Amino acid sequence: MEIVFNSAGFKEILESEGVRELVQDTAQEIANKANENYGGDGYEVKVQHLGYGGGRWGAFISSKDNKAAQAESEDKALTRALNL
Repeated sequence: MEIVFNSAGFKEILESEGVRELVQDTAQEIANKANENYGGDGYEVKVQHLGYGGGRWGAFISSKDNKAAQAESEDKALTRALNL
């Protein structure tokens, strides 16, 4: 039995709107949990199409104010939201 990968199919899936929505929703859940961890709304999500690896969606969660940055620095508010 030989397995032949459909690279064009993989790429189509990775670049699809459905995957973008999944990445967005997952990142937003993490940001929401981080915001709950410190009692604010200082973490924001940015989703963009990344060029490496054949192209795919990626999300970035960052602090948009000093309070959120301090909450990560002192209490790991964002790190704890990852459930590691």
